Amino acid sequence: MLNGNRFSSIRPIILDTLSELGVSDPVINQTVVLTSKGYFVGFRFPVDDITVVWLTAEGVVRFYADDGSLLIVVEVGQELGAKKAA
Repeated sequence: MLNGNRFSSIRPIILDTLSELGVSDPVINQTVVLTSKGYFVGFRFPVDDITVVWLTAEGVVRFYADDGSLLIVVEVGQELGAKKAA
């Protein structure tokens, strides 16, 4: 379901950002495939009280709090992943 090469490139960015948001020892073990009108758009990873959404076509990873508020956006199209506060 999840392409290992693509995920291995994004995983460190997700883990680093979760750490910056105060999540200690995050475990990413559940993946939900997101679709829109039958087309693949990305993945959603529930991790503790944060939901990580990787929109692959947009090249961004968004981090949401439990209440749905956007915490941070990471652009992954760039080599280091530029972070923008929400």
